[in-house]
Amino acid sequence: MTDEAFERRRRALVGCDRMLSGQRPQSIGERLARLSGGCDLDAWPDMYGDGPVAVLEERVAGLLGTEAAAFFPTGTMAQQVALRIWAEHSGNRAVAMHPLAHPELHERYAYAALTGLRSVWPTRAPRHAIAAEIRDCGESFGTLMLELPLRDAGFVLPTWDELTAVVNAARDRGAKIHFDGARLWESTAYLGRPLAEVAGLADSVYVSFYKTLGGISGAMLMA
Repeated sequence: MTDEAFERRRRALVGCDRMLSGQRPQSIGERLARLSGGCDLDAWPDMYGDGPVAVLEERVAGLLGTEAAAFFPTGTMAQQVALRIWAEHSGNRAVAMHPLAHPELHERYAYAALTGLRSVWPTRAPRHAIAAEIRDCGESFGTLMLELPLRDAGFVLPTWDELTAVVNAARDRGAKIHFDGARLWESTAYLGRPLAEVAGLADSVYVSFYKTLGGISGAMLMA
């Protein structure tokens, strides 16, 4: 995207009163003013394990019903960690994902360059793989990564029954399940289930704070 096109898009978004995904762009000043309205920014020093970060980790883990959560500066970092952990745990460095998934299109294949992982594509169709495609996939994989929603296919989501069937098919193959849930917050309405029930299908879940929620940056990895 050219600088001119980017600026035109930014101006259009700033002028929107309502958006289907996320919030209108805000300056850092606007974001800090909004954030400071609900808390005392000088209340605690930010020391790892004892301060605002620990409180945030505990709160988000509670929202998604997971045992623990860890804050990361970026979602790409969080997902690299999750995929590496499950590769080591399963003994299989292949990750089943969609060719339109974020690690394939927007992370410069870091999963392969940094950790030696490789991708397996159960389907190339512009939708999530179905259970039969996972079950009949000709290549072995240790992890199934599902991006909910699949942004570059048009923000598509499976139905709840389709999602549970896909997860079960992967588990039948002995695979671990990781959800790229950067926009999981807004997916619960379509899936018809609360956050904790959706997250409960996976072994690990990543969520973003800046996409839908409009935070400055940051992500959480939960397991």
